[in-house]
Amino acid sequence: MERLARETGGGSFVVSSRYPIDRIYAQIEEELRNQYSIGYTSDQNGHAGKYRTLKLTTVQNGLVVRTRDGYYPK
Repeated sequence: MERLARETGGGSFVVSSRYPIDRIYAQIEEELRNQYSIGYTSDQNGHAGKYRTLKLTTVQNGLVVRTRDGYYPK
């Protein structure tokens, strides 16, 4: 589950006494309030079906970027 979540840009949570469900929901709620959506257009044409990796970083320190590892172009 963790691998699937990471590969698709998501997260996984395990409910425990230290991380009860209400704390997890609060974290998800906070993340949803602070997310951005960006678009990307490759400058490479062709090569449909070949997996392309992505790496997104920020100039500002202390920010967390969560994205997919890559994509298959159409």
